[in-house]
Amino acid sequence: MAAAALNGALREIARLGGGTVESYPEETAGRTVAGAFLFNAAISIFERQGFERTRRIGKHCWVVTKVVAPG
Repeated sequence: MAAAALNGALREIARLGGGTVESYPEETAGRTVAGAFLFNAAISIFERQGFERTRRIGKHCWVVTKVVAPG
């Protein structure tokens, strides 16, 4: 569900002129995480859409960014 929502949001951002998109997902690899803590989904969902880790902001939380071209 989160992957489909992200894909739709990126398409809409492109349609509206693109720009830099930023989010703050959790890294879940190798650990169990309660779904209630995944406000922005797992980092792997963003990486599959071409986001790059920009900087760490917590033990398991990252800032990820992607530049979306106008579409």
